[in-house]
Amino acid sequence: MKITLNKNKNIGEVLFVVEGAKTEFYILNKIFEKIFDYQYETIKRSQNFEYKCYNPKDNPNARVFVINTEESNIKYIKKDNEFLNQLFSKLLEDYAFDVDNAAIYYLFDRDDESNTDAALIQDLMNRLVNAYDNPDAEDGHGMLLLSYPAVESFTLSNFRTNTFQLQFSTKESDGVKIKNYLHSEKINQSNMTEDTLIHAINELLLSLDIINGCKYELDNFGKCNRDVFTYEEAQKQKTNLYNALSLIGIALLDLGLIEITKDT
Repeated sequence: MKITLNKNKNIGEVLFVVEGAKTEFYILNKIFEKIFDYQYETIKRSQNFEYKCYNPKDNPNARVFVINTEESNIKYIKKDNEFLNQLFSKLLEDYAFDVDNAAIYYLFDRDDESNTDAALIQDLMNRLVNAYDNPDAEDGHGMLLLSYPAVESFTLSNFRTNTFQLQFSTKESDGVKIKNYLHSEKINQSNMTEDTLIHAINELLLSLDIINGCKYELDNFGKCNRDVFTYEEAQKQKTNLYNALSLIGIALLDLGLIEITKDT
């Protein structure tokens, strides 16, 4: 299997809706601006939802927009969330960003201390299955991508092998939070490169192979999402820890920025 980057891809308009105010923005900036050289735009909760544009292009063949939910909790992407709907309208009216025709990814952590509503998460998995066109058109579109236990798992997968075998807690008191591990190992997302990104995708595929034999469908990611969730929740019941896994790479595969060819 060969994994390569497609750096000439016209991906159009892409929207990431994230809960965190710092790490997600940094990782996505590193990927889309620094590595793929796309125009990158943000509206951050931590900056009073002020608009900023990085790496502006004339007639860009890609616009990657990253926005925050109203607060850091997955419940704020529930159906008919007024704040998010207003923000979507603002993207169109003020920045000519066509949300209705953009690829949308919802990037959240499986933090069982803050995102506690497992039933809601499973409902979102059933509805948010396609970045472009969900079957339930009245409910909008988008793909839910979770990180176990947190988005830092993606950073880890860039620099370590067999990262899925590493387990972490969401509780500070347990002393095994992934942020602490990254700090102690001197692993930083600022060091991500094209080569480490390819490594992260390989780690993702190896993890999915353990969970469900790498059976994922980008047109309908719901089943794979549920398989991962079920596996991780079972591990949490056994050990009180989550296996390190981030699904950010699924967005890169879905957008065609990562290409996989089988050995012949």
